[in-house]
This record gives sequence, C-alpha cells and structure tokens, in this order.
Amino acid sequence: IVRLRELRVALDCAAAHAYGWGDLALDHDHRETPLGLRFAVSDPVRIELLDRLLELNHARAAEETAQALPARPAKRAARPSASTGQSTLFDTAPDGDS
Repeated sequence: IVRLRELRVALDCAAAHAYGWGDLALDHDHRETPLGLRFAVSDPVRIELLDRLLELNHARAAEETAQALPARPAKRAARPSASTGQSTLFDTAPDGDS
C-alpha cells in the first residue's frame, strides 16, 4: 500500500509538471471524502487543479472552434426561376410528368 501511494504521488507530480504546473504543492494525505477516507490532494489544491483544467479546456475549445470555422462561401448566382421561362431540375410538366 505504501508503494502504491508513492507511485500515486509520483504520477500526480509528473502530470502536474507535464501541464507546466510545477508550482503546485499537491499536499497528498489521507482525507475525508464523500466516498470515505482516501489518499488524495488537499481540497484547495483539488479546486485549483480543476480551475486550471477548466481554463485549459475553454482555451482549447476556443482554438478548435477558430480552426473549424469554414471560410465564408462566395455568394451564389441567382437560380433561374419559372418566371424567366427557364426550366429547372425540379420543374414539372403541366400534366404532372417530370
């Protein structure tokens, strides 16, 4: 169990550093949670991590949205209409035949 906790701390620290958040002291310890006593980071650190992840999520979503916006299509020429005497694909003959 002790080795698993050490690995948990190492993994959490590696993940924080990968995000560039080495400034956070994760402060692992046994804490009371809604699921009972758990080995976890402190509540203030957990909230800070969630705030940073949310901010990062919003930034990435904005980048993806900006990249996904299609260029405005050129204005199409007006389609010929029945009033101009030109037929179109969906015009029907007077007797109902296409």
